Amino acid sequence: MAPSLRPSPVLAEPPASRRAAKRAARVEEEAGQMAPEMRYRVLQSTLKMETDFLDLADKKARFALVIMSAVNAAAVVFALRGVQDWSSSHPLAIALRVESLAYGAATLWYIGQAIQALRPRGERGALHALPTAIEPGVSMRVLFHSDIASRTRDDNRAMWDGLRLDNVTTELADQLHMVSRINVLKYRALGRLYTGVGLMTALLTTALLTEGARRLFGG
Repeated sequence: MAPSLRPSPVLAEPPASRRAAKRAARVEEEAGQMAPEMRYRVLQSTLKMETDFLDLADKKARFALVIMSAVNAAAVVFALRGVQDWSSSHPLAIALRVESLAYGAATLWYIGQAIQALRPRGERGALHALPTAIEPGVSMRVLFHSDIASRTRDDNRAMWDGLRLDNVTTELADQLHMVSRINVLKYRALGRLYTGVGLMTALLTTALLTEGARRLFGG
């Protein structure tokens, strides 16, 4: 009688056990430390997201400047058509003068916030000398524009010739931290900027109503 070709039940691994082993390996892989290549991709993606937020903040600041231009144009028209006697002691005339001064102060404050929101950031400066020898796990400062320009072309090439992946991921982590801090400062200034737009609009509306009442009641 020919021997059976079927595998021995003792030696054959049940499909359920193989699936369980694969699941356990996948859980271990997901819970464990990221591979260097994966760490690099995650840092690159996160840095791209943060720079997109940076660009969005600049666009919102420029849009706020457009709104401010429209509000100030309306204020100029109001000032030219609503010329009044600034020596008048009528309560409405005094209120209008106070509102006009408040509007001017709000405009100056607003301009300051616009400068804070749009001003360049990210210049690290030469706080430390640039590294000259490759060290594992240390940023070699080869990705930031001011660091690149501070080296000669040959020195920059030499750094890249011996660069390690962990050098790059360490510097990407540093850049991500820097860009994130810039975003925090920019969005704080942007919030104050739009608060200023609302304040200027409210002051101009109040001044228009006061001027209408002054003309109506002969102030």
